[in-house]
Amino acid sequence: MIVNLKQRCKETNEREFYYGAKLNKDVKDAYLGFGYLEPNEKNRKISPGKGHEEILMVLNGSLRAQFESDEITITDGDAFHIPDRSHVILENLTSKRVTFVIAGGHTKKLFHRH
Repeated sequence: MIVNLKQRCKETNEREFYYGAKLNKDVKDAYLGFGYLEPNEKNRKISPGKGHEEILMVLNGSLRAQFESDEITITDGDAFHIPDRSHVILENLTSKRVTFVIAGGHTKKLFHRH
């Protein structure tokens, strides 16, 4: 099954869209998301659910990511790990739309009941 995440994001008018078990029952332990922040957008909260971890990679532009006690700036091609139940606040540091992908999975063997 091929899914154009960028197009789905646009069609649903959401700033993030995920491909995983909800769309394809063959997917068991992973998901991939596409998202964006509007120019100069601040305070976008990202948080993996209980038992999940994620890796976020910036495709273009520059973002600031603020963790509980740390802050990093990431640019196109940079990626960082978001541990289970961490809360991250993203800020677009540019005057253009910044896009990113999020890859995620389980921190231990779990079974979704979709």
